[in-house]
Amino acid sequence: MSGLVCCECREPAGERSMLMCAACRQWFHFPDERVREAGLRCGVHEIGFRETLGRDVVPLCLRCDMAFRLENGIPA
Repeated sequence: MSGLVCCECREPAGERSMLMCAACRQWFHFPDERVREAGLRCGVHEIGFRETLGRDVVPLCLRCDMAFRLENGIPA
């Protein structure tokens, strides 16, 4: 994953885990809790939006998550 830059914090991927946002298709940092990876999350895993998003678990960067919540009237 060399050359990848986080769309939120603009830091390079480095050794940290990253996910691709389902809305804007950009990469963001998302530490892997299974291996207790350190670092800040630059996005979320939305769970339970099958009716709205079409999938059970959807990775979204912070900007797309906020836009989705504003568009659909979902509290943070």
